[in-house]
Amino acid sequence: MNFTDELVAAFPARNPVPAVLRQTMEFLEALGCVRHYRSGGRYMTLHPEPEYNNSAITAFHVPDPADTARWTASEDPRVNERLSIFLRTGGDGSWAGLWLDDHDQQRIVHLGSGSGSDMLCILTHGVEDLIRLLAIGYNEHCWPEEFSITPSELREQHYEDDDYPAPPKALRDYVERTLGLSIPARASDLIPSTTSMDARESSDPFWNWLKQVSNE
Repeated sequence: MNFTDELVAAFPARNPVPAVLRQTMEFLEALGCVRHYRSGGRYMTLHPEPEYNNSAITAFHVPDPADTARWTASEDPRVNERLSIFLRTGGDGSWAGLWLDDHDQQRIVHLGSGSGSDMLCILTHGVEDLIRLLAIGYNEHCWPEEFSITPSELREQHYEDDDYPAPPKALRDYVERTLGLSIPARASDLIPSTTSMDARESSDPFWNWLKQVSNE
């Protein structure tokens, strides 16, 4: 089984992988973006070039229901099937997932590690905006303080050229030419606000749902 099919099969029927995301992953897999861990597991980066094997942090992974259960603190399948965590967003251990909201709309949500990023909220309101976000060119997507800075500005201000990957050119071309979607200059053009897991209250629907189901 190829990696995309394996990942898609791991999602619950109630909250399946949207067609446009599956199509994008099939494109990346055909480019050669699937990597293998020494342990035998697989993941998918945004870069086909082998020189980015170690520097490309954002990556797709097959979701593990146990990861969802740890966040929800629930054994109720009706709760846990609403959240599948599948996209690593930072080297600190932060992730993004596909969440089914109270109106049966699929949202991309962020789950910060807590030891680094504390962002816990809706990341993008739809999967197309997630794809546009990934095409901008950030190496990590877990630091809201960087969302108003373009990747090229980050590279110039904080990194040596070799320490920060170039934007994923093939993905950018695919998003613009095949999907017909625009790519903004910076993440803040797609993500106007974020919420910390340590906030005392929030209007963010995912933040409130997770706090409720986990009894926090």
